[in-house]
Amino acid sequence: MNIESQQWKPLDNHKKELLPKKPNHPFFMKWHPSNWQFCYFDVEEKKGKTTKIVSKGFFVPYIRMERIRPGVNGVHQIEREIGNPSSRIGKLQQEGWEYLDPRKFDYMKVYPVAGGRYHIPNWVELKVIANRVIEKADQNHKNLWSIELMLNGHIAKPEDHFWELAIIDKEQAPDKLISKQHIPQIKIKIDKITKEIDDMRQAVLDYQKNGLEVYKVLFNEPIQ
Repeated sequence: MNIESQQWKPLDNHKKELLPKKPNHPFFMKWHPSNWQFCYFDVEEKKGKTTKIVSKGFFVPYIRMERIRPGVNGVHQIEREIGNPSSRIGKLQQEGWEYLDPRKFDYMKVYPVAGGRYHIPNWVELKVIANRVIEKADQNHKNLWSIELMLNGHIAKPEDHFWELAIIDKEQAPDKLISKQHIPQIKIKIDKITKEIDDMRQAVLDYQKNGLEVYKVLFNEPIQ
C-alpha cells in the first residue's frame, strides 16, 4: 500500500487513504559546530588503469532532530500537535546551534493520519503491510545530505580542532580493553578501533591538505 506524503500541504481531513499511525509532532534539524561523526563510504579509487571500490572514512556533520512539542522548551501550541518553536530556536542560536528551516531545506515528509499528521525526515521510507507501518531509515542518504549542506555553505566549514578532540576520545577506548586483549573477540574489537583511529587521523591530514575538496569524491567529482 502506497500513501503519498503531503509535504507542507494543508491537511485534508476527508482524504480516504490515511496512514495507520497516530499523529506525531513536527520537527526541525539543528547542528552545532562541535558535533561530528566519523562515517565510512564506498568510494572509487583509481591506481593507474585500475579502478576499485574501497571503504574510506570521513568526518560528517552530526545534524540532530528536535521535535516541536507544545509545552516543552517554551514551545507554544498552535493546534493539535503543532507548536510555535520561535523562542526555542532563538535560544538554540544563542548557544551556537545552527537552525535548518524545513521550509527552506525541504527535509520533512508529512502524511495524513486520523486526527492529524505524521512527520518524518526524507531519508526515512515507509511501507504499509497488513495495516502495519514499516519504517526504514537510509543513514547514508542523511550523511550525504549533511555533507552537501556543508559544501554549499549552508552550515559552517569544519574546525578540525573538534576532530582532534574526537580522536583523543576514541584513543581511550582500546585502553579500557587492553587487559582482555588475549580474548579473540576483544582483540578483533581493539584492532577495529585502532584502524578507525588511523583513518580518522588520515581524514584530518587530507582535509588540512585539500580542504572541502576531499568530500567531492563522494559525489563522483575529482579532487582539484
